Amino acid sequence: MRRLSLLWRAPALAWALLAFSVASSPAVDLFQVGTIEALGAGDYAGRTTYAVLARHGDFGLGTFADLDGEMVALDGRFYRAGSDGSVREVPPARTAPFAQVVHFTGSLDLGRVDGLDLAALTATLASRLPDPSRFYAVRVDGRFETLSVRSVPAQPKPWPTLAEAIKGQAVFPLAGVQGTLVGYYTPAGAPALSPPGWHFHFLSADRRQGGHVLAARLGPAKARGDGVTAMTVVFSEHPLPRRDAAKPAPGEE
Repeated sequence: MRRLSLLWRAPALAWALLAFSVASSPAVDLFQVGTIEALGAGDYAGRTTYAVLARHGDFGLGTFADLDGEMVALDGRFYRAGSDGSVREVPPARTAPFAQVVHFTGSLDLGRVDGLDLAALTATLASRLPDPSRFYAVRVDGRFETLSVRSVPAQPKPWPTLAEAIKGQAVFPLAGVQGTLVGYYTPAGAPALSPPGWHFHFLSADRRQGGHVLAARLGPAKARGDGVTAMTVVFSEHPLPRRDAAKPAPGEE
């Protein structure tokens, strides 16, 4: 396991100790279906069932065959946030073209994130990561004063690129809702695998509202995470449908 140096200056001592705790925490393996490069190019073929995903993790995000909705996995249950605003549990036989799951432990305490908007939240969390060159799974639990989430409807064939598909997204403004952000941090060196930086999906505490997060302002909230020590990727068996597809704006992937 990677050793993290503690030879940092005094103001960074707290985060140096945090880095040490990550290095000595239980191993967390990331299981990923597909790549953001393939999804961006319009490959929405489901290749792994949710029954298989559930064996590899209890916490994650993703989508469905034909890009039919947003997936949120939390506390061992998988949910689909549809473009009609509904949230329902996912049948095990449904398939995913893209998904990321881990067995979440929350071994890394990322502290309070009260009152932050989405830009400040991502910057604050990034500054607290012991090693930004690795992947992280992060959950943020609390109250959300305002929140904007989206879901994309099923795409007919021939499948459009992701940038084109999200032009038809349904956006849902929420306010004063209790819930959880399910997020992954991808280091800058892996843009073909997953959206660089932060990618968040939301699920309300009552399991009735959710989707891909476009904007947020938090009330009282706390963040925990896990550093990823190993990763398995299930790649597509087919070539990319388009090699020069325009990419969605950061945060909209």
